[in-house]
Amino acid sequence: MPATLPENRDPVTLEVLARDTDVSPVRVLVTPKGLDVRVGGTVIHDPAEPLPPVPGAVLLLVGVDIGDLRAHEVLRRAAAGEFAAVVVKRRGHDPESFAEAARASGIAVFTADDAMPWRDVDAGVSCALAAHGSGGTTGAAPAGGEELFVLADALAAALGGSVAIEDLDQNVVAHSTVAGVRIDSVRTWGILHRRVPDVPEQRRQYRQVLAADGAVRFPAMGEELPRAAVAIRAGALPLGTLWAIEPEEGIDADDERRLLDAARFAAPHLLRALNLPEAERRMRRDTLRAVLHRSGPPADEAADLLGLRPGTEFCLTAFAPALPAGADPALLTQAEWVLMRHCAAHRATATVAAAAHAVYVLLPATGQAAGRRFADGALAAVRRSVGDGARAAVSGPYTDLGRSAALRREVDGILRATTHQGPGRPVATTSDVRHRILLDRLGDELERDAWLRLPEVDALLAHDRDQGTDYANTAIAWLDATGDIASAAARLKLHPNTLRHRLRRIRELFHLELDDPDVRLAAWLELRRAAPADGSVRRAAEPDRG
Repeated sequence: MPATLPENRDPVTLEVLARDTDVSPVRVLVTPKGLDVRVGGTVIHDPAEPLPPVPGAVLLLVGVDIGDLRAHEVLRRAAAGEFAAVVVKRRGHDPESFAEAARASGIAVFTADDAMPWRDVDAGVSCALAAHGSGGTTGAAPAGGEELFVLADALAAALGGSVAIEDLDQNVVAHSTVAGVRIDSVRTWGILHRRVPDVPEQRRQYRQVLAADGAVRFPAMGEELPRAAVAIRAGALPLGTLWAIEPEEGIDADDERRLLDAARFAAPHLLRALNLPEAERRMRRDTLRAVLHRSGPPADEAADLLGLRPGTEFCLTAFAPALPAGADPALLTQAEWVLMRHCAAHRATATVAAAAHAVYVLLPATGQAAGRRFADGALAAVRRSVGDGARAAVSGPYTDLGRSAALRREVDGILRATTHQGPGRPVATTSDVRHRILLDRLGDELERDAWLRLPEVDALLAHDRDQGTDYANTAIAWLDATGDIASAAARLKLHPNTLRHRLRRIRELFHLELDDPDVRLAAWLELRRAAPADGSVRRAAEPDRG
């Protein structure tokens, strides 16, 4: 392609988000100034934080209730900050009042599906903008680090075709310099000018690449030789693309895997080259989430992305707000925001990721003692935001991310063991609650395999439930007191003779041989499994029916 092709690009406008429905995850609600409004990049807004002015950006209003009149003030501030548009979720609210406020403020509003995670909304909007060459970067392309050029050379040598790594504005960040591989005039022009020439057909190609999970191949077209391309992502967030000219014989499945591997290795280096700390944080978060779910990249690659040095200790902390039945799940999201801000101020190398019931913080180069000191301060911040019922757990020290399953099981076990303890509970480690974790694990086995349970204990529990008796608590108190009648009777507020009578009735009714030490141990484990943390099977007082 001749070097006289135009370098200037048409400005990207809101029309991209409104019309590019194959990529864009948002739909128009209102556009007071029409769709011819320039746009570039996204900003995620935490309602608890000030709103920085970012002219032309799309503002994702996470946690904003459009049915709340206070949300109208956010629209006014967004318009004053010269944002191009805001994105909201309806959450069952009639959007007309919010739309009218947007018209009055003169700012466009788009809506996202309620079920779509905000990280995917962010990624989708970024993909739609990037497909048209607006990734939110400005100025000339930053020079890629030496690692990106080495990566491009290695890939070009393996494939036999020139390789280019581009950012979301289609600037050439790095390229191969290997002699003797296939190259065409379009690639040569892009390398000389440090950006890709703007050709309408390429916009469709970029949309395909950024929307695909794997490699996308394009046949020869005019002066362009056949190409294969993959997206470079930080988690779900697009960072750029990697393009390779195919050799004469084409590429096979192994070559496609090489392209995908190269894109994964390029991601952290491209982040550093582009100086995008927010995107790097999201990549680390998505990597940690994948590791905790035993998916994602291999352990050594994940460790590199998470900043874990080989042989150096790290630990995992976990935080869980009190979530009783009917509680607002937004508490977990709020806890995640608090922890992200706390880490930004105190532990910039930490990675924060929320799961279904807890928020996890990975602490590189940290032993258990230092992890506990961090968790003490972080838990105080979380409790100020979501309530005193929040709990925290700290794992022991690990050096191998390949043991991520054990790492998560440990902190989850600690959180579970402290569920029924009162508010204000200090940060816990395994040594603090190991006995309760063991009981929980044994209880899980009894729950999974009913045949392991003593039928006599099942009969006793059923009798209490159906007849209103209190034999379970009687047995627990006596077993807890290791057979001391006086202590058990005092705990139950019974006369010792009443307690002796109940124990005889347990033997008579259920044939539970409490004189056998093995039976006593098994019965105690099963009864404790049925009991909450206070040791009683039922919290309410029961009548004394003998």
